[in-house]
Amino acid sequence: MLDKKILIIDEAGFCRICAAILEFEGYGIETVTNFDNSIVRLDDNKFGLIITSYPYGISLFEDIKRKNTSTIILSDHINGELINILEGFNNSYCMIKPLDYQKFRSLVKQVMNGDLSNVQGGYNIV
Repeated sequence: MLDKKILIIDEAGFCRICAAILEFEGYGIETVTNFDNSIVRLDDNKFGLIITSYPYGISLFEDIKRKNTSTIILSDHINGELINILEGFNNSYCMIKPLDYQKFRSLVKQVMNGDLSNVQGGYNIV
């Protein structure tokens, strides 16, 4: 999966920060802050990881689920709706904001290296 890129779907400010951190770690990054062209990008198989947030990216969650790509969902809090959404994902991880960027980088590295086993039919809260 090392040749695959990371797709970040979030607000412009977070996309810039996240992209800078992950590009420094050596990952190829694409960002989407406008959903108009994101569906085309999701159809591309070049992504090893999708990073988005709840509820910002909620309108794309069904498309992301169908891709069956490892996904990190960031959220300010956990509630019943988010748990229900996460249960529909395969191989997904949820991190609570504010982010511990050391843990975030570590999780991204593990996912991109294939060091984490797939969580079929489920999710992990990190």
